[in-house]
Amino acid sequence: MIGKTLEGRYEIKEALGGGGMAEVYRGEDRLLHRSVTIKILREQFANDKDFIARFQQEARSVAKLSHPNVVSIYDVGQENGLHYLVMEYVEGRSLKEVIKQKGCLPVAEALDIAIQICDALEHAHENGVVHRDVKPHNILITKHGRVKVTDFGIAQAMTEATLTYSGTLLGSVHYLAPEQARGEPAGTAVDIYALGVVLYEMVTGEVPFQGDTPLAVALKHLQEEPRPPRELNPNIPPALERVILRALDKDPSRRYPTAAALRADLRALRTMLEDDNFATKELPLLAQEKDPPTQANARKPRIWAWVLVVLAFLGLAAGGLWAGFRYYLIVGEVVVPSVEGLPEGEALDRLAAAGLKGQVTARQNHPEVPPGRVIFQDPKPGEKIKRSRPVLLTISLGPRMHQVPNVVGYPERLARTTLQNEKFAVIVDPQGVHHPTIEAGSVVAQDPPAGTLRPEGSEVRITLSKGPEPRYVRTPNLIGLNLTEAQQRIKESGLEPGTITYQRNEEHYAGVIINQDPQPGTSILQGSPVNLVVSQGPGPARQEAVVTVPPSSDGKEHRIRIVVIDAKGTHEEYNDIQKPGEKIVAVVPYYGKGKLQVFRDDEMILERAVP
Repeated sequence: MIGKTLEGRYEIKEALGGGGMAEVYRGEDRLLHRSVTIKILREQFANDKDFIARFQQEARSVAKLSHPNVVSIYDVGQENGLHYLVMEYVEGRSLKEVIKQKGCLPVAEALDIAIQICDALEHAHENGVVHRDVKPHNILITKHGRVKVTDFGIAQAMTEATLTYSGTLLGSVHYLAPEQARGEPAGTAVDIYALGVVLYEMVTGEVPFQGDTPLAVALKHLQEEPRPPRELNPNIPPALERVILRALDKDPSRRYPTAAALRADLRALRTMLEDDNFATKELPLLAQEKDPPTQANARKPRIWAWVLVVLAFLGLAAGGLWAGFRYYLIVGEVVVPSVEGLPEGEALDRLAAAGLKGQVTARQNHPEVPPGRVIFQDPKPGEKIKRSRPVLLTISLGPRMHQVPNVVGYPERLARTTLQNEKFAVIVDPQGVHHPTIEAGSVVAQDPPAGTLRPEGSEVRITLSKGPEPRYVRTPNLIGLNLTEAQQRIKESGLEPGTITYQRNEEHYAGVIINQDPQPGTSILQGSPVNLVVSQGPGPARQEAVVTVPPSSDGKEHRIRIVVIDAKGTHEEYNDIQKPGEKIVAVVPYYGKGKLQVFRDDEMILERAVP
């Protein structure tokens, strides 16, 4: 495969590895001069038409994702039975390689990575894409610490093709959610579960379930509770353990409802990590969890510890207990008002008026929601919640801005590709304009101009050249020329050869132009056709003429030449020395109409028409 070029554009440079579905290569996009990742499907999948259809459909759905933590898909294609994906090339290592090297990651580093994975999952879920195969192998870490999640959505086609009831269970079974193992429809909750496994592995160095066979591991996902991660790594904060175990709950409805909710707890953990009392603090979502998941092997607190806690609490905070009792139990539930689309301040005021506290947990770009307004809220409008539970808000930073590239002079296809890669929509002016130097089909002008900052997804209008503006020219005289000469003269005049017809003709030999349309000297538009009539012969018969050259008057010798210009062209028929006092009488042939010319020492002394 090395050195092969797909579709004349993507050159395969080196092998990067492979998996159960595809071989992976680093390639070069010759059109845009950039490195890309090329995934070529293995033969067993490339021959499955149903799989190919699902694969292409999923790839197209994922291609719409645009997020700094998601590896972009640039192109999907096939050539000579090879089905391939062209993706963003990421320089870095997989998270699996990082875990293997370090054994387990520091808590702060694991939280930073998990937060970025949540960002990627949230963006995908909002666009209707479920990953279904979140695992460290599909998470790339750049040299600057940026997380890039790859293979979004492709697992859907892979799952339908490989997770069968034939007795063999294929796939990333260590990260498989229980509902996936049961063959149930996989929603966004499977990505939350898989991320819980990844987070468990990052902070302990081990996956929660292991077995001798994939089936044995799948059964553990279904039947067993994971070993609490603090038993493997006592340095893990208790609050982080609770986050992990909630994400790993076997009941999808008891896990985090969204990637944004999980991210909120992870961010709170990251912020509080340096706090001396961090281990005893509760997180916003965990503190309000009405029915937190229980673990079968969790240690039961000793009775005396409970007694001490209760006595201390009653003795030192009786007033606080009463206030908390009134706040949490006496105060009833309220309906969450809708604040999506409102300015941040107005949204917080509306929540406060309803007796709720708004909490801004994220700010992110959005193509449609103006800056400073609420993109979405959690819980959703209409839900009933305790007054003590905060409403989490995500605020828009407005559309992501991109610099418009310069595409003037580019052919239309290259201009489209360049603008689309910068996330702009391309509009082509249907009129076009003439341009003296830019060839037809290339860009003459663009709006907005190059270097302008415009929102992602906005339109860039390009105007294409129609070539130089046409002008009027006069048709050359082509009669008497052969066909090749005539066509060359037509091109040199800025015109185009038209139809060619053949006619029998006794005045001109075969291959000679005997008529043309338009006639010589006609003023016509540049690029117009010129139609030709070509002789089929036989042409004129041979005739003879008698030429008499009198003696010269100076008494000297002279060279005499007789030249004939007729249907055969120009040809010399006599060339000899005339002696002093000699009269020359010569018989010369001619064909058709023409003329005779007599030269004495290169000076013409006689010219007459024939016949």
